[in-house]
Amino acid sequence: MLLISMGLSLSAQQPLPCGQPDAQAAFDASYPGAAEARVAAEQATRASAQSLLQRGGGDSEVYIIPVVFHVIHDNGEENISDAQIFDAMEILNADFRKLNADTGQIVAGFVDIAADVDVEFRLAKRDPSGNCHSGINRLQDELTYEGNNEMKQLIHWPRNSYMNVYVAASAAGAAGYTNYPSDWGANTDGIVLKHDYVGSIGTSNTYRSRTLTHECGHWLNLPHTWGSSNNPNEEENCDVDDGVEDTPLCLGSPVGFCDPERTTCGTLDNVQNYMEYSYCSKMYTLGQRARMRTALNNSLADRDELWTPQNLEDTGVFEEELLCRAEFTVDRNEVCLGNPVQFTDASFFGVTGWSWDFGDGTVLEGSSDSDQNPSHVYAEAGEYEVYLTVSNETGAVTSLDPMVISVLDDGMLPSPMVEGFEAGSGPWSEGQWEVQTLSGQPWQIRETTGYSGSRSLYVRNRQNEGGEITRTTSTTYDASGMAAVFISYKYAYSHRTTGETDDRLKLQVSKDCGDTWNTRQFHRGIIDLPTAEDHGGNFYPSGTDEWTGHLEEVNNEIYMVPNLRVRFEFESKGGNNVFIDDINVYGVDSLGNVQSFVEDMASKGLSLDVFPNPSDGAATVAAFWPGSEAVLSVRDATGRLVYREPLIGNGGRRVSLTGLAPGVHFIGLSSESRQTVQRLLVLR
Repeated sequence: MLLISMGLSLSAQQPLPCGQPDAQAAFDASYPGAAEARVAAEQATRASAQSLLQRGGGDSEVYIIPVVFHVIHDNGEENISDAQIFDAMEILNADFRKLNADTGQIVAGFVDIAADVDVEFRLAKRDPSGNCHSGINRLQDELTYEGNNEMKQLIHWPRNSYMNVYVAASAAGAAGYTNYPSDWGANTDGIVLKHDYVGSIGTSNTYRSRTLTHECGHWLNLPHTWGSSNNPNEEENCDVDDGVEDTPLCLGSPVGFCDPERTTCGTLDNVQNYMEYSYCSKMYTLGQRARMRTALNNSLADRDELWTPQNLEDTGVFEEELLCRAEFTVDRNEVCLGNPVQFTDASFFGVTGWSWDFGDGTVLEGSSDSDQNPSHVYAEAGEYEVYLTVSNETGAVTSLDPMVISVLDDGMLPSPMVEGFEAGSGPWSEGQWEVQTLSGQPWQIRETTGYSGSRSLYVRNRQNEGGEITRTTSTTYDASGMAAVFISYKYAYSHRTTGETDDRLKLQVSKDCGDTWNTRQFHRGIIDLPTAEDHGGNFYPSGTDEWTGHLEEVNNEIYMVPNLRVRFEFESKGGNNVFIDDINVYGVDSLGNVQSFVEDMASKGLSLDVFPNPSDGAATVAAFWPGSEAVLSVRDATGRLVYREPLIGNGGRRVSLTGLAPGVHFIGLSSESRQTVQRLLVLR
């Protein structure tokens, strides 16, 4: 009764089920021949397993399986430690060799058939090219939140040499999943685990520590004890066999329900089996052992090549852990002045000493934990090349390529910032925008299309299929002491003629130098992103009438910092090309006067932006002029003057217009015998 109570208590943690049945269904849908072949081979699989059972002690060879872990992360807690992976491997090997401490709790009805599978798993020490390796790869990618087959395409080592294990923020909604061995889908062969179901430490715990053991069972052709479904505790399961003679027919335990005395189909259920959902698993049976060893002796999915002497030599699993590589990771490659960079050692093997050259004249040496994974703050802006040298009693090794850390100063952007993407002019030409493309087409310069000049920034979205994301991010803007910051820009977009799509353009700002981002404006394809008629081919705006603009006011004091950053993110949903141009960033005081941190405004010339356009009778004008005064005027379509205001000050002003009648208006700005005019359309 105590065990039942414990199971019910732990189930309150709402553990996740295995995702293998759903993953297998999707796999079979993609490869229709796979399911047919699996069914056709089942009788031969059972016969081979029975033959192995009859051999008894004659089948005692220990099979060694090389393993590689791919940790796919977004710099979150899913980027689990090496120690958590080592812990998971220890648990996996103890379970497969029947060395787990809880075997003493196996109920009497199954003690005699609890099996040592005679299979061991070892982290590879060489990669597919024969290079020294830790057996652990780490890749930063947002596909960690999906945990799907697309994520596996980021990196996949040959399945005839390695068992691929993926750790991610999500395992497609499950604790973990894999597929049965198949001649199809070689590039997706592997096990996916949600990070908090890996091992018993770190982000996981003992209760969730047997997920890898469970998924390895599937990877070696074991169904759940109630059969190949994700539906335990259903009456029809008593009529379904799992292909293993010594696992009794059962309904299957609900997720997290542990009752070792449960009887559901006329005999005692093997609730403590690793292929159950009880979360109190402690054993495989002799029959399951035979079925898994049958899979390892079959050419299906190349399982019989994994444990060959040649492959064990190629993957280095028996090699001594000699010091062979210095590697490290950082939590960020770009940081603002005064913020720390966290360095994490990933060297191997047997390191006892560390020497960090941070590139700024600082060298840190030692043998403590803080020396292994230090944090460093740079005192000056610039780019720094960081090297790591690791050592032990056998010698020392230095990292081959430097890690470049970019330290941004406060207020690197001019103020006001005027960006037209023209050649040799503006922050873009000075390298003050960076492009990060997660997938698909990047933000890039379009040489012959612009709103006010010849160039603009665009995404060749016509080449995307959907789901791709690209970002362009500015360096820092000094907004300290301002009442508000205004960000204006022009944009252009059209749908394809094949139908409306929901592509997304976002304006985002960061108050902490890019650590976190807040979306200030969200243009959607089904709402306000389109600015022109649908185009059958590539869309390139043919004139200013196929552009529109937006003016965003950021007035929360938490953003009035010396290292404000601006980012434009575009997410494709399969529409047409998108463009941005004429990005202006400027701060204003409480009276609306533009705050300037440059003495010579003359170099900025006349600049006039009007938003929104078209408007409903109210609009905001952002005006810059080179002298000490200017005049703002508004005329209707007949030329009649409807508004006039002298602008006196330090070269910039924001003016709000209201009550404009429907129709076309011309907004003019004149200063020192120079004039610029913008057309404004007012709709009702």
